[in-house]
Amino acid sequence: MSQPGGYTIAPGDFWTGQASTWPVVIVQRETEPGHWLTDVVPAKPVQPLMQLHLCCAQCPDYPSVFCLSPDTGQPGYAITMSDVLAGILGHIRRSHPDVVAS
Repeated sequence: MSQPGGYTIAPGDFWTGQASTWPVVIVQRETEPGHWLTDVVPAKPVQPLMQLHLCCAQCPDYPSVFCLSPDTGQPGYAITMSDVLAGILGHIRRSHPDVVAS
């Protein structure tokens, strides 16, 4: 959809299509030592928290593409599919330059 003036800052159809079909997995993992939720914010450090991350299924070690919940003992983030797709798109552009040169 074009904005008034005949242009848009949104990613093109190719990028939107890549993000919407990119393989991802949901991974549960503990916070790492020194994490701000366990060691920085609390007055007393707390045990590692379990987190949920949307991760790239094509990368070794499943790096996080989007954090879904910083603490599984609490409600997760309220997100939209646009948020998730933006996270996936950012990951593709940073970590998979072979997808398309831009």
